[in-house]
Amino acid sequence: MSVFAVQNSFPVTVSFFAWSFQTSLVILILAAAIFGVLTVLSLVMPVQFRLQRRLHQSKQLQKDLEIENEKLRIQLAKELSKFTGNQTE
Repeated sequence: MSVFAVQNSFPVTVSFFAWSFQTSLVILILAAAIFGVLTVLSLVMPVQFRLQRRLHQSKQLQKDLEIENEKLRIQLAKELSKFTGNQTE
């Protein structure tokens, strides 16, 4: 990092619309990189949170359906035992 800063420390003039200022090239490059990271994070984080919430809801639904499935299996076993019990009498 320090080698990069020393090799790219010469001043550059930045013009943006009506603004114009002078700064070192390394500061400009680092600022652009940080701005890029922040931009990407601001676009990705809402999607990530939405997907995590959806995954949590899906896992909860799966648990609920597994419980319901087990209750129905028990109920079916009881009904089958009644039916087979009536047939043998």
